[in-house]
Amino acid sequence: MLFGQGASIDTSQYEALGKAIQDAVPFPLWFGAPQNYFDTAAIPTTLTVGMSRIKSDMYDMGMPKNITTFFGGHSLGGAMMPDYVENSEKDAAGMILMGSFLTRKHKSGTTAEGRPQVEFPVPVLTIGAELDGLCRITRIAEALYTQVTFAEDPATAVRSLPVTTIKGMSHMQFATGEPPSRVKDLDFVPEVETDAAQAAVASDTAAFMSAVLGVADWKAVETRASASAASMQPIVDSLIMESYTHFLPPCYCETKDEYGYLQYGTCLNYANCSGGVPWTHQYSMQIMSNADELGITINNDDSIHLVTEERPSCHLPHIHGNEVNNANPGSPEEGTPPICDSPSADCHLQITSVTQPLYKNDGNYDLQDTGTDPIAATELRTKLKSRQAVYEAAGVQNVSFTETDTVASDGGSGDRCAEINQAAIDWAFASLPQDVADRYTKYGQKLQVGADKTTCAAGPCWINSALKYTTDDDANTATVVSTMMATENYNKYPCGEDKLLPCATGFHYCKILSPAYAVEWMYVDGLRNLMSLSS
Repeated sequence: MLFGQGASIDTSQYEALGKAIQDAVPFPLWFGAPQNYFDTAAIPTTLTVGMSRIKSDMYDMGMPKNITTFFGGHSLGGAMMPDYVENSEKDAAGMILMGSFLTRKHKSGTTAEGRPQVEFPVPVLTIGAELDGLCRITRIAEALYTQVTFAEDPATAVRSLPVTTIKGMSHMQFATGEPPSRVKDLDFVPEVETDAAQAAVASDTAAFMSAVLGVADWKAVETRASASAASMQPIVDSLIMESYTHFLPPCYCETKDEYGYLQYGTCLNYANCSGGVPWTHQYSMQIMSNADELGITINNDDSIHLVTEERPSCHLPHIHGNEVNNANPGSPEEGTPPICDSPSADCHLQITSVTQPLYKNDGNYDLQDTGTDPIAATELRTKLKSRQAVYEAAGVQNVSFTETDTVASDGGSGDRCAEINQAAIDWAFASLPQDVADRYTKYGQKLQVGADKTTCAAGPCWINSALKYTTDDDANTATVVSTMMATENYNKYPCGEDKLLPCATGFHYCKILSPAYAVEWMYVDGLRNLMSLSS
């Protein structure tokens, strides 16, 4: 087994890991890790030269030349190893990546329906550490989903591209000794002893190598992969709730609505793209409408669009059911009849909304896909119908915009965006495995919501006012503040797609906290204040 070192980690610091793997496999194993210039495998040709040198040294020590070879790597060494194997070691038996993973460029295949598939020419085992502060567990969860769960044949993929995780293990525990400065800055305090962590890594590695060589069956690998998948399922579920772009890209459809225009059309989900955001559909619009208290049913369809888009259409939220395309049902100022005579169990409103998940780590910010930065959307830019609009469409009389949609600081009855964001925090915490919840409760910087912030009554003001996160390290809290913008439920002037002027009426726009961001915070970033090596 030839192994690539992490940045600024001396190869001697992998001696214990190498011996643990040798002890775990049921066959003789040579283990070598070339010392690269400046302790890094990232300098061009350095890894290639190092591998040639270490193989020559091992041959001189008596290693047979017809030996079957596995390749592995930790951290930066693991990040560089796939390119080396793909370009220089096409006869490799397999590869083991530790605290590293196959980057997104390996999503080079597709199913017949166009669903993206991860491909690599040799079997690859990915091993993640739960408390890895540099190769975060959420990025390992992405690897699990894209390599195995989302594969056309998961039963085959769990053997060719399995993913396992080690509970309580940190990034540095793949090695021993003093961590380099970057690891000190970013890694977490582990919850298991290094010997135990490395024994678990060695066990997974041995099971994989043995199965690949045919000296054991795949049961051990499949069992560990299944257990690891269960531990990461809350992360995967939360990313699905935001329509995570690296699971499937947005469809960005242009679908005509029932009026023959594009502004209220609905995007459907397809095998190769996501039509809308489930969180908006299942929670944001429901909370905004206050449907449970009204006793009505909201059927919401969300579509992903760029909120800055104006051509071919400015996509807007809408309550359907009136034959006039830009009418606001129930608006007394317009004299438009409501959809329902009164709010009751028989009242069903069909509403479309618009969401744009915004990513800091979208492939432009983190070009190398290192796994260090957060992967979840930093905000969900969400266009919802206002509570006033819903109430009036449901047949409620004399609805006060101030009461329903004005922020509390200006005399309203509540901050609607904050209510949705609190629901995201609550949903995220409820989804956590008990040990993760206990860790976050004890050490985590607690997410909380602040009062909604208003802005000027123009789209660019809302668009450019980001969801704000303010940390207080002394109080161990992180406060989330949304910018909102809402308008009363009537058209003050002729408008519509046919008039090239959007109808900016009856909406309530929010910067929403993604439940995936909240989950990722509880697994990773919220622990940095009290659990990092540097804290």
